[in-house]
Amino acid sequence: MSLALNDLLICCRQLEHDRATERKKEVEKFKRLIRDPETVQHLDRHSDSKQGKYLNWDAVFRFLQKYIQKETEGLRTAKSNVSASTQASRQKKMQEISSLVKYFIKCANKRAPRLKCQELLNYIMDTVKDSSNGAIYGADCSNILLKDILSVRKYWCEISQQQWLELLSVYFRLYLKPSQDINRVLIARIIHSVTKGCCLQTDGLNSKFLDFFSKAIQCARQEKSSAGLNHILAALIIVLKTLAVNFRIRVCELGDEILPTLLCIWTQHRLNDSLKEVLIELFQLQIYIHHPKGAKTQEKGAYESTKWRSILYNVYDLLVNEISHIGSRGKYSSGTRNIAVKENLIELMADICHQVFNEDTRSLEISQTYSSTQRESPDYSALFKRRRIELGWEVIKDHLQKPQNDFDLVPWLQIAAQLISKYPTSLPNCELSPLLMILYQLLPQQRQGERTPYVLRCLMEVALCQGKKSDLQSSQKSDLLKLWIKIWSITFRGINSEQIQAENFGLLQAIIQGSLVEVDKEFWKLFTGAACRPSCPAACCLTLAMTLYMVPETVKTGVEQNIYEVNRNFSLKELIMKWLLFYQLEDDLEDSTEMPPILHSNFPHLALEKILVSLTMKNCKAAMNFFQSVPECEHHQQGKKEPSFSEVEQLFLRTTFDQMDFLTIVKECGIEKQQSSTGFSVHRNLKESLDHSLLGLSGQLLNNYSFENTNLEMLIRCSSLLVGVLGCYCYMGIITEEEACKSELFQKAKSLMQCAGESITLFKNKTNEESRIGSLRNMMFLCTSCLCNCTKHNPNKVASGFFLRLLTSKLVNDIADICKSLACFIKKPFDNGEVESMKDDIDENLMEVDDQSSMNLIDEYPANNASDANESGESQNTIGATNPLAEEHLSKQDLLFLDMLKFLCMCVTTAQTTTVSFRAADIRRKLLMLIDSSTLDPTKFLHLHMYMVLLKELPGEDYSLPMEDVVELLKPLSNVCSLYRRDQEVCKTILEHVIHIVTNLSQGSIDAEDTRDAQGQFLTVIGAFWHLTKEGKCTSSVRMALVKCLTALLEADPYSKWAILNVMRKDFPVNEVFPQFLADNHHQVRMLAAESINRLFQNMKQGESSRLLKALPLKLQQKAFENAYTKAQEGIREVLHSAENPELLDELYNRKAVLLTMIAVVLYCSPVCEKQALFALCKSVKENGLEPHLIKKVLEKVSENFGYRHLEDFMASHLDYLVLEWLNIQDTRYGLSSFPFILLNYTNVEDFYRSCFKVLIPHLVIRSHFDELKSIANQIQENWRSLLTDCFPKILVNILPYFAYEDTGDRGMSQQRETAAKVYDMLKDEDLLGKQIDHLFISNLPEIVVELLMTLHEPAHSDASQSTDLCNFSGPSLPC
Repeated sequence: MSLALNDLLICCRQLEHDRATERKKEVEKFKRLIRDPETVQHLDRHSDSKQGKYLNWDAVFRFLQKYIQKETEGLRTAKSNVSASTQASRQKKMQEISSLVKYFIKCANKRAPRLKCQELLNYIMDTVKDSSNGAIYGADCSNILLKDILSVRKYWCEISQQQWLELLSVYFRLYLKPSQDINRVLIARIIHSVTKGCCLQTDGLNSKFLDFFSKAIQCARQEKSSAGLNHILAALIIVLKTLAVNFRIRVCELGDEILPTLLCIWTQHRLNDSLKEVLIELFQLQIYIHHPKGAKTQEKGAYESTKWRSILYNVYDLLVNEISHIGSRGKYSSGTRNIAVKENLIELMADICHQVFNEDTRSLEISQTYSSTQRESPDYSALFKRRRIELGWEVIKDHLQKPQNDFDLVPWLQIAAQLISKYPTSLPNCELSPLLMILYQLLPQQRQGERTPYVLRCLMEVALCQGKKSDLQSSQKSDLLKLWIKIWSITFRGINSEQIQAENFGLLQAIIQGSLVEVDKEFWKLFTGAACRPSCPAACCLTLAMTLYMVPETVKTGVEQNIYEVNRNFSLKELIMKWLLFYQLEDDLEDSTEMPPILHSNFPHLALEKILVSLTMKNCKAAMNFFQSVPECEHHQQGKKEPSFSEVEQLFLRTTFDQMDFLTIVKECGIEKQQSSTGFSVHRNLKESLDHSLLGLSGQLLNNYSFENTNLEMLIRCSSLLVGVLGCYCYMGIITEEEACKSELFQKAKSLMQCAGESITLFKNKTNEESRIGSLRNMMFLCTSCLCNCTKHNPNKVASGFFLRLLTSKLVNDIADICKSLACFIKKPFDNGEVESMKDDIDENLMEVDDQSSMNLIDEYPANNASDANESGESQNTIGATNPLAEEHLSKQDLLFLDMLKFLCMCVTTAQTTTVSFRAADIRRKLLMLIDSSTLDPTKFLHLHMYMVLLKELPGEDYSLPMEDVVELLKPLSNVCSLYRRDQEVCKTILEHVIHIVTNLSQGSIDAEDTRDAQGQFLTVIGAFWHLTKEGKCTSSVRMALVKCLTALLEADPYSKWAILNVMRKDFPVNEVFPQFLADNHHQVRMLAAESINRLFQNMKQGESSRLLKALPLKLQQKAFENAYTKAQEGIREVLHSAENPELLDELYNRKAVLLTMIAVVLYCSPVCEKQALFALCKSVKENGLEPHLIKKVLEKVSENFGYRHLEDFMASHLDYLVLEWLNIQDTRYGLSSFPFILLNYTNVEDFYRSCFKVLIPHLVIRSHFDELKSIANQIQENWRSLLTDCFPKILVNILPYFAYEDTGDRGMSQQRETAAKVYDMLKDEDLLGKQIDHLFISNLPEIVVELLMTLHEPAHSDASQSTDLCNFSGPSLPC
């Protein structure tokens, strides 16, 4: 041991001295030693090595705890009756002790978190729980918890589920404990942080914790104190979002309970804006959960209760008043103030208006439920204030009509626009004209305030709404047309105002889209002169107009005609082209250094190119329609994301079967149809004019080019424009690819790209030049958006191919070299908050599991520098520890590096089908070198980001990587998973990104070494995650991602020939693992598995030309259905045993939905299991308590997709089989009277018997159940012999086949033959049909023959796997 450590060890032992004076002397020495550089270096090294025999930080901390314990014990046993000065000195002593702990932790963790999380947590929990430690210890320990533990990602990931829950319980109790010594805001922040950690890192939170929030809100109401309430409510929002998936009913009930109290707090307390923001978010969340996607009734998926309806009215009333107050504050406030209300409040108001507005109710008397609470008074209803509120569109119209300033008016314009936009059906037909008239009257007042943009937006939404209405009366259409003509005229005149140009064009576009006004020649003038500049809204409006109308050949442009008229008159099409490209700059183009607007801003991808090319066609309307009919490729749709809670809302609607997107699987094989581009002819003069203009534009840019002054983005935009036009021409068949590449336009584009390449080359030598980073990032964004990696033939694909050809080998290699440089240029660990990985010998490490093949992934989370977080703990806004994949960890250079990486990945992916000037294989090799073991350090945030980008972007879904590259890409995967296996957010991201590589795993030969290696690496990781899932160490979000990976594996290997997980030295084929997720503990995971279950029945492996769906062999399908049905039932059976427990109400409902979803998907996708699945539904009504109304919803959808006009027709086609199987169940409870006839839309058993006796009676006769037959006859008031007569053909068909049976020793068949003979003899008996039987036989012979033919089917020995195309299974259902 070094001398420095020896001194520290002696000092630590002296801290345990019995004499207080001796201990006091050693404290100062202790402080000095723990900051001594040599001592710190030794302690760090020993802590990292995990060698317990040497003194390390944890050992020193244990000495320190003993010292604190001794000092605290002395203070506790001291006399209590002492003077004030003595009390003050004791308080000071406690503060010194507490400060020493904080100082020690800061010293130990300054460079990296080296103290064990468990040691710190145990100390904090013990201290906080011990009430005798007083407020000082508790407050300081709480500060340590918040700043030094919960803000450090390594500790965040090491806290176990039990510890998270214990922390919540302890601090919940502290928050509710009325004490002056407790800093409630600090405790609330801790609760917020712990709640976030618990929900992100575990699935341990259950609905019982909701009780705390209810109590906390009641306390805030009673104590009239909102200290820390915003953090408590923020924590509640996190909890509700987490629990809503599994406990929707309970969460709705909590909302019904606490919202009246929160309304009361809002009205009676002076709340700050931040607390109001949280309350609005909470109200909005409850709306989403009660009314997913705006559902208004329980039949459509809403959760309804009388109390909730009352709350809605009260929230509506509150918000109306709040908006009024906001207007008043704006009106009388000094200085500038935004006249618009925040979008979150507007969205909430629109959602509530949608729920409470009713055509039949204009006003309503309500009880203000927030003026008191049920807990305060048993007869609380007597204390409610009653008042009348106004409802409906009259309210909105009244607020829009009142003479008022913009502060009062604009919020209601926002509400109206949002309400109509989100819920178009909420605007009744009768309100269209009055509302439009009011908005029209507001429009001319645009000079009087800032309201105009809001009036225009509202008009745009009204126009779009009217366009969707098909039931308007002629007189109403006429009135509306007159108004729209006036509005069109005003909008048209105001188009030259740049401030509202976007809104004006949006309104014009909406009017055109709804065909509300006939477009005249004046409209086209907008795109020929100086009225407005080319912009995105203008381009979108022009595109729509060209799609619906023919562009006139000429138009009188008046004075403006002289702008472009030099030697000849231009056609309108040519004027539009020149306006788009030059906008008043053509005359002095060569001398001007000013660039036209088209090069200054980003337009929708290929939007301008499609307009320009269409304008050169003889039939430009047909050309534009041809372009618009092409679906947008996935790459250019990635930015269009739905709101965060939207997925959960959809889950609610799928659980109630009001949304059944999972029943949209393509059943029949088909080859994708490609549009024909034949029949288009081009105006040669117009094409030449366009070419000339484009050459002039690019020439001007090249002539004015200089490295210092030329905007990089302009070079890329111009080159993209040129190749985009060529791509559109090529897609339409006007020119060939070869002609395009030889054209002058293409050569100009290459020159532009070479100029852009110079900037890259110069930056390559000066990567620390931050002034150019922003420009280069924009360049990378533009270049990446020009590429398209989808396989479908479309304009994007063709233009992408041309753009790739512009990229020189030097340019692409320079970017790759810059990436290498930036990847290596990382700040030192202690500057960047990253340190080297520290191995841990914890017993959770799965490396200790016997099976090393798949379980060696699990290691220790990389340590993060906590010093910065510790210092900024007081002021930090971030709650909890930051995700390693968050952008906050990255510098501008890092972000540029990642942008370049994505661009290069797109280049090498798309280059596989295009001739390019660079070697894609070399670039791919350079990219893979970045993740070589000698380069990649996953503990560095940038390197982790880099690996995630390569995992996601490099293996294109449609273009497979060479298998040796797949192996290289997967090599670091196990190590990365090992480092981050406790970080649930990182694990989720890894699985979401690695899924892109699955399609590559099935491309090579299964026997090839590289293929086996790649498959083995991937399956090892998936197997490890599955093992962790079974041990309960993966959250639901990780399991969701895992299910998606397993789904992808089933698509790549439907027979599970190589998709086999090896866990604990046992093999588990993926097709057997997958159904186990139907019994998962989380509803969203179960539903995802149920909706994806068709992969066990269909071969969805992608073919060469399209996605071919083929059925899997019969035996595989039957086995899959049995496994899935068993697993889905498991959870229901467990819950049914505790059905009286109200806590399990949600669980039971959710598990029933999973079972029904699974059966529905099988019913829809598997013709061979169709009858089996349908019978499972019938049986589940009785056995599993499935609600018939939900089953009917599903069956109606299925029967509709199968082509049946009515549900009854579909069920009737299977009734024979269903009754047969029902009666075959050896259980007295399964008689005909218990058959779920409600699924056939019969309300009672008599109607069922009366309508279906011809199907039912033959099954009773063959079983000799004549008593039941007579009972049926009595119930439907028919003679039982006449029923026998009517059913004779079907009865005979159930008997005759057994008479043709040749005895082969099958005992069961022999018994059935004997039964058939016995029944036939009974029928011949005089008591039944007697001699009449011969006559019935002859008279019904044709029908008997037909029935016999209907029972024919394939011989039992036929191979079901010979023909597995799904189209071969279509047609009539298989016979019974």
